[in-house]
Amino acid sequence: MKKLLLLLFITSLSLKSDAQNLSVPHYGFKVGLNYSSLNFTQYNYLFFGLAEPTDGYEQPTTTYNAGLKAGAYIDLKLSENWHLCNTVSFSQFGAITDIPQTWGTDTIRTYGNKKETYKMDYITLDPTFEYYVNDRFTLNIGPSLSYLIANNVEILVTGEEGGNDWTENSYDGEIVDVNDIDAGLNIGTSVYLTEHLDIELNLYIGMIGLENNDEGYSKALQATSFSLGYTF
Repeated sequence: MKKLLLLLFITSLSLKSDAQNLSVPHYGFKVGLNYSSLNFTQYNYLFFGLAEPTDGYEQPTTTYNAGLKAGAYIDLKLSENWHLCNTVSFSQFGAITDIPQTWGTDTIRTYGNKKETYKMDYITLDPTFEYYVNDRFTLNIGPSLSYLIANNVEILVTGEEGGNDWTENSYDGEIVDVNDIDAGLNIGTSVYLTEHLDIELNLYIGMIGLENNDEGYSKALQATSFSLGYTF
């Protein structure tokens, strides 16, 4: 009986120790780059055709912009293979879009282009579930929520009238009717170079429109980020 009680006591200590090890948090920081652009949802199959193109509006083009991403995180071990990594970061996003323009009546038409240069700064919360395939490689997925702290858009309109080219700097200031909240989905992977140092590749798909007034186009953020992380 004494041996049985001793065995149960040792087993309970072992289980208690394992549970404590699973819940011990680890802290770290990440520094990297966001390569972001604006996703015109009417032309993106990721949105399953829920937003249809507006008649009379040509498909825009968008150029990626590089911005800083830096923050701190707390890593919680949920099980042998699953971790929950909560990251708070400062993230810069931006894009340059070119939208074809048409002015005039049915008989006389003037064609041009509207170039919009967007810059946005966010404080971002990323709760990410990480699946450890092995000690060196993880698969990551989770939601993302961001709060806008600074923004700017510069709009440059060009065209041709009477055989003469013209350019008009029509606006330079805060984004009109900008949405202060952005939310979406993160999908990525991490490769651990050492026990403490890792490289992360992440794809972000925004699900909320950047502007409440889309003027014929619905725009959402999308980004690919590369970051270097260090866990203490």
